[in-house]
Amino acid sequence: MSSTLDRSVSLATSDGVGRLGLFGLYLFAIFAWLGTTPATLGLGLLTLAFVLHRPDWRSLGRDPVVRLSLVVIGFLIAHSLILAILAPSAERATTILGSGLDWLKLMLFIPLAYWCAGRPERVRRLLLLAALGFSLAVLRKIDWASFGPEFFSTRFESYLPAIAFGMFSGLGALGLIVLRQAFWGRFAAGWPRHLGVILWTLWLLFMLEGLLLSQSRGSWLAFLGALALLVVLEWREHARSIDGPLLARRRRYWLAAFVIAPVLLGGLLAQTETVRQRFSEHTDTLIDIARGETAAVESDPVGLRFKALLFARDTWSERPWFGWGAGTSRELIASSGRREALFDYDHWLPHLHNTYAEILVQFGGVGLILLVALVWALARAGFAARRTGHLPADLGRFYLVALVFVLIWCLFNYRVVRTDWMFFWILVAGTLYGFQTPPTPHAQAGNPMASR
Repeated sequence: MSSTLDRSVSLATSDGVGRLGLFGLYLFAIFAWLGTTPATLGLGLLTLAFVLHRPDWRSLGRDPVVRLSLVVIGFLIAHSLILAILAPSAERATTILGSGLDWLKLMLFIPLAYWCAGRPERVRRLLLLAALGFSLAVLRKIDWASFGPEFFSTRFESYLPAIAFGMFSGLGALGLIVLRQAFWGRFAAGWPRHLGVILWTLWLLFMLEGLLLSQSRGSWLAFLGALALLVVLEWREHARSIDGPLLARRRRYWLAAFVIAPVLLGGLLAQTETVRQRFSEHTDTLIDIARGETAAVESDPVGLRFKALLFARDTWSERPWFGWGAGTSRELIASSGRREALFDYDHWLPHLHNTYAEILVQFGGVGLILLVALVWALARAGFAARRTGHLPADLGRFYLVALVFVLIWCLFNYRVVRTDWMFFWILVAGTLYGFQTPPTPHAQAGNPMASR
């Protein structure tokens, strides 16, 4: 990608705009989950600097991911405008236009990719900063005045909704596991390295505890699926490591595992009852669904999700090609008249609790195909970068397990246009896309910010 986004400006202009772009990049990363206002400012600065840095627009337009992104942008604009005009009320039209704009913001991963420039150390630094910002945000939201043993048996919802908190905690834990060498390598050999391993272990425990405290079964299942894939990938990687230094490194990994595993296992055993209780809840509802006895399904969390999927099927079938418009599912649910199926205690369901169903209802089959194609194009770009050696193995594993995690998680919730999820997409998709092509020597010569 960097070759298509070649820096062609003068050294002086490149220096000033480059500093602005990198400042915005790091500001966005550290505050993505720590503070919406500074993160938005950072995103705005890096986007402005992207435009001022004058990339090769013609070459950029020939890139498959950018082309598909432009198609998605055109679809979102046309789709939102047309359905807003055809909306039965001004309120529906406003909802469609506002939500359509939120979907458009997801395309800001392209400016972020430009400043990542396919540089592994820069990307690792960004991911670690984002994890640090998330951790600080969680610590800030804990009520330390009443902190006690009961905290570890209570669902933590002071920062984000539980399933969203579980998602980011789980991804943070996976990221720390995958990028452990990069973290340890930031400490000098000897006692500083041992200190780094201790800090990494505590940070990993913090993330795993957050995942447990979310009490989110969807996040747990997504984490287990992604972790299983990661174990396979790590095993294959180590199986190919047959030379002396790598064998020694493998012995160090096993030694670290013997130290860390009991701690992790102890933490899990301490909260076994919570895990068992969550997975044993609502089993009768699952049995009724498996038997096809849909009329007997209770309106518990599992039953509500199942009924929401039935509603999504019926609603989508009325407009299968282009759907009802961005952000319309909430209004469609509230006006459905299915109080016994879609009413949760004292409120209507805010969404369909399934990302794929939401996309079908909002944008129809055409919209789902386009969005799946965009994700597939990004994945292909990542695989191509890995084959050519531009994408390091550890980051490649992270992106793959993150993809699996999110694909599973999206079966249980919908949060795409929420700020936290939007920032997550921009960061992960942008850093991945930046590896499509490594920086060219010409680009490095014209970019004094290249090493930062």
